[in-house]
Amino acid sequence: MALGTICALAAPALPAHAASAATFPDFTTPPEQIARAVLADEPGTVAVGIWRQDHEQSALLRRASEDGPAMVQSAAAGAEPLFEIGSISKLFTGLLLAQAVEHGELGLDDSLGTLLGGAYRLAPETAAVTLRQLVTHGACLPREAPGFPGYTEPNPFAAIDRQRLYAAVAGLRLAHAPPCAGAYSNFGMGLLGQLLADHYGKPWATLVRERITGPLGMHDTMQVLGARQERLVPGRFHLEPAPPWDFDALAGAGALRSSTTDLLAFARALSAGSAGPLGPAATRMLTPLGRYRAGEIGYAVMMRGTGAHRTYFHDGLTAGYRALLVFAPDTGEAAALLAANTHAEPSRLLTGVLARRYPPAATARGTPSDAELAAVSGSYRVDRDTLEIFAAQDGRLYRRFSGGGFRPLEPAGTDTFIDAPVGAEFVFRRQDGRVAGVDLYQGGGSYSASRTEAAAPAAVVIEPARAADYDGRYAGKRLLRTELKLDVRQSGGQLGVRLGNFWRQPVFPLPGRPDRFVFEDGRAQLQFTRDAGGKVDGAVLYDRGVISVQRLP
Repeated sequence: MALGTICALAAPALPAHAASAATFPDFTTPPEQIARAVLADEPGTVAVGIWRQDHEQSALLRRASEDGPAMVQSAAAGAEPLFEIGSISKLFTGLLLAQAVEHGELGLDDSLGTLLGGAYRLAPETAAVTLRQLVTHGACLPREAPGFPGYTEPNPFAAIDRQRLYAAVAGLRLAHAPPCAGAYSNFGMGLLGQLLADHYGKPWATLVRERITGPLGMHDTMQVLGARQERLVPGRFHLEPAPPWDFDALAGAGALRSSTTDLLAFARALSAGSAGPLGPAATRMLTPLGRYRAGEIGYAVMMRGTGAHRTYFHDGLTAGYRALLVFAPDTGEAAALLAANTHAEPSRLLTGVLARRYPPAATARGTPSDAELAAVSGSYRVDRDTLEIFAAQDGRLYRRFSGGGFRPLEPAGTDTFIDAPVGAEFVFRRQDGRVAGVDLYQGGGSYSASRTEAAAPAAVVIEPARAADYDGRYAGKRLLRTELKLDVRQSGGQLGVRLGNFWRQPVFPLPGRPDRFVFEDGRAQLQFTRDAGGKVDGAVLYDRGVISVQRLP
């Protein structure tokens, strides 16, 4: 979902991080250390709760401004803060469906045509959509409901009421008949929530309270906070305030607010399975229903690993908040992370947890020749929107994922490389002697990519010592005298540039062009300038115009 460049109520995914010397925290990491890794240099608030060895640990970290210190606040300082949890709300929708199926009140293969009982004229493909497909993102639905106002609106989900939702369903003309490979859909999960509300004749939020949060004692988890509103931590989109979101008919996609304590209670109840307070519905919810991207999916819950060694998770993203819930029933561990800034990085915790639980099978060994590196270098397509790019530089192979920066890989045998800190192993496949594809194994999941004809980039990263020359903040004037700010940071030789208030983007060196870098889109470029002494003192951004910025002290 886009708010400018924001992707809200985010699809859970294991991200490809830019090269970094930083470690990725896991269940064993002290909560304060997790909070600092996730908040990094952003302002805002992060709450972390860890359940491990039958004991809860927590930390609350606040930074008032971009340049201020990050201060730990004692839990005794007041009532526990609340945050929007975005798409973690989908887990509650999934559990409501699991309860309904467990009690024989609904069936996974019940279709929209049956459930809506002829009240709406549906296209045949739409009428055939089942509850199974809705709860696993396999219904071939668009990501957002037709008529959704978009993320430039301050409160976009409030615009879709029940009438507009069902009008959108009636007007659907699907490009493909279901089922489809997992394609994340806020529309589909919100529709499922409304179908459940209609089936029981109660609002979705009431069902959540009566069937889940009430019985579990989760008194800080709700859609409308009422008297608890003052405990909602103000959200941010980097440096700017971000207003809370309200939901109507799409509540099941992302409407809840909660605390780390409540979310840990939820994770523990699910982990307890049939013997726990949720009964057999908990076991049903955590049972795989199909594939989703690199892993599997149950009743809206993402999972990695197999059998008793599975890890379950979901993340969330709204205009001003990020969230993550991850739990491992086999070890009795769980983590809840809530951040009041969309630029925080909960994915670091998820990456670390999965890397620790599912390390690469291979180990680093050997030194590949230049010919071996050249053979695997290139661009590999995962799906319509995603590429894996491998490139050799200075006797080493680097890899990046669409939208991310390059990370160095270690050789681990013939046509095999690993990135141990993120738990990734890459095995290249040959056909008729030529590398034709690559299989990725990471964090208990896997997927494949096919080689394209695109060549590998000639330059990947720059020497970290030289990359540090560019670190800093820059500012200049653009049209209408508005200010443009750039924040440049390097990690492991990979430069990242934040333009204004948006997310940091990787930039890549242009061969033969000193101090010149190109953005991923291949169009926008950044030329750094130096003073008479050779020190970087500014930059020129070429992006549908020319804007000069000066380095700030």
